[in-house]
Amino acid sequence: MVLSMLLTKRDGCARIGKIVIDSKEFELPLLIDFLKKEEFEDLLNSMDFGLSPYVIKDIDSKRFDALKSRDENFLILTGLKTLSPKRIVEEIFKLVKNSKPIYTPALATPINLPLLIYLGIDIVDNILPIVDAYNGIYYTNDSKFKLQNLKSLPCNCPVCLNGIDALKNSEYEERSYLIALHNTYVMKSQIELIRETIRNENLRNFVEAKAKLNPELTVILRIADNLNFCYEFHSAFKKSKVYFNTLESFNRPEVKIFFERALKAYKPKTKTLLILPCSAKKPYLLSKTHKTIRRVCKIRVNEIIVSSPLVVPREFELVYPAINYDTPVTGHWSDEEISFVAERLREFVDKGNFERIIAHVENGYRKVVERALKDYNVEYTCNSSITSQDSLKNLKRALENRSEKLDLYKEIFEHMVRYQFDLEMNLEGKIKGKYPELELINSNERVLRVNKNYGMLDIYRVFAEQLIEAKKYVVKIGDFDPKGTIFAIGIENADERIRPNDLVVFYNDKIFGVAKAIMAGIEMVEAKKGMALIIKRKWNF
Repeated sequence: MVLSMLLTKRDGCARIGKIVIDSKEFELPLLIDFLKKEEFEDLLNSMDFGLSPYVIKDIDSKRFDALKSRDENFLILTGLKTLSPKRIVEEIFKLVKNSKPIYTPALATPINLPLLIYLGIDIVDNILPIVDAYNGIYYTNDSKFKLQNLKSLPCNCPVCLNGIDALKNSEYEERSYLIALHNTYVMKSQIELIRETIRNENLRNFVEAKAKLNPELTVILRIADNLNFCYEFHSAFKKSKVYFNTLESFNRPEVKIFFERALKAYKPKTKTLLILPCSAKKPYLLSKTHKTIRRVCKIRVNEIIVSSPLVVPREFELVYPAINYDTPVTGHWSDEEISFVAERLREFVDKGNFERIIAHVENGYRKVVERALKDYNVEYTCNSSITSQDSLKNLKRALENRSEKLDLYKEIFEHMVRYQFDLEMNLEGKIKGKYPELELINSNERVLRVNKNYGMLDIYRVFAEQLIEAKKYVVKIGDFDPKGTIFAIGIENADERIRPNDLVVFYNDKIFGVAKAIMAGIEMVEAKKGMALIIKRKWNF
């Protein structure tokens, strides 16, 4: 029996792909349906479950070593339901970086399924939904009910179309089987939805919403975030909007990556700093509020925009997630929000050698500035609304007679290069285009272009050559001429900094080109199968 796995998409630890046993394909993430066991017989027969539950290994390591699963193709984690939330995360964390598919028998329900897939589980089953069905438990996507307590069926699956009376009045065996069938329909619907969120790089938003339905799920998510769970598999750039709706949003990987990179890359130029509030429209420069401020006041100084949980120097406003996020605006800031944002603001301000700080903020934004910069001499220019005539006059007066100059678009490109590629360089050429669709042109050749869909820079030949010279974000491939996709088997070496969705430069002795990473750099080298790179453009040396 020949088994292979092909990875086609990542969103953090979650992955879409397929496993092939001989000629039969199974799509990942996969639900093994024990009500239709014959469809999965080849897959189940290929698995070595061992004679001891996985969780025994920490209780009796010698017996576990003698009786454990020795499957060469799968990691099978039996018995996780008996563990605490902390231990579940820790056990998955130990194994999830392995390229093998992970199967957790008898653990998944529709409620915890999004989080399990987010943590890197590839294969689940409907054992618990079946067991619960025989105890009269009826599932929905978000909760479960005792059938006897329901007045109607909130579902349109084939089982539920017959109505609640038909279900309640059936004999125990038939009723239990029908509930199990319904519960499985819910599981299948949920896993299809999860696949779509992975394809659209939106799984984290979905998981945060689902985690609030159950305290245990919230605990698991918080523990995973605190452990920097599979941090290297999380993308720095995505096409999806980030929703900062919960406290868990403050600790999500996208936020951590942004602050780590932005703080390292930030190099303010002027002696004056202007602090502004965020706007609903992104990027901020296109918002009505920021346009009004810039129309009235000549701004030639460094700016930092305060939001929650982001703090965004103007130079990074085209970077993901600053370019594409939303956060609830109530006018009330919790103490947790104020503390978190104030700490980040202080870190950015401390990187500058500012002699003067002007804060054009009100309400919660002012509380953030006051807490962050309590030992700085800050000029506050806002009397009421930030766009009121009095406030704008105050700001205009504060910015007058400043001889400082700042080439904002040039600074944006240089900061984005440092942020995205950890590369220090003096960019030559002219910046053209209408904001935010900017591009850097040198000698009539495009060098860099802002990709606002992903909040990143797209790169072209001249810059690709510089990355090869710097040995950053590069992938060495074998001696072949790739056409559209480069698979892991064709990769000889890859920069460990590479994350999924990164733009990288691939090369061998004859050709080089730009590609989008599907895998993390370490994964490209270790994996034997799967899509590693999607080619965007290539050239001959």
